[in-house]
Amino acid sequence: MGQPETRVIFREVQDLRNNIFLVSVLYPAILLWYIEIHHLVFGKPAGVQNIHDIYLFVLWIIFGLFFPLVFYCTKHITEVRSDGIYIRLIPLNPSFKKIPFYIVEECKIKAYDPLTGKESDASQSSKRVNLVVILKLISGKKMLISSRKPEELYRAIKQASAQY
Repeated sequence: MGQPETRVIFREVQDLRNNIFLVSVLYPAILLWYIEIHHLVFGKPAGVQNIHDIYLFVLWIIFGLFFPLVFYCTKHITEVRSDGIYIRLIPLNPSFKKIPFYIVEECKIKAYDPLTGKESDASQSSKRVNLVVILKLISGKKMLISSRKPEELYRAIKQASAQY
């Protein structure tokens, strides 16, 4: 006897790629690729005199291969199902984290400025703030869910919680 089938009302998959993260991941990767190729062709690369070969190799594996691969594969999945809200950050979460509707006290759309951490009404928002869906849980905590389509996510949550 398995779990009852839940119907997916809303699903959004976001790639977490933007220019700031791209530069912060690719700059060290390109630098380490250059150092490794230079090391293989000419021996010790210029400026890297007192470091062992194994350390260079480990740095190349971590910053030249692993971080760019993780950055490329990272996705944020948000699903609204008939029994709750499911959130997953691939590849860090092996399964969805469920937020059941019975612990959600309030749901609203607000403008959120990530630099200051301040919330304001969506109608008063400027261009640099993002619209997010804010869930107030019965424990008193707030949870922000970022979405490229916050109005659709809000409507899906309201529709599914009304049926719950």
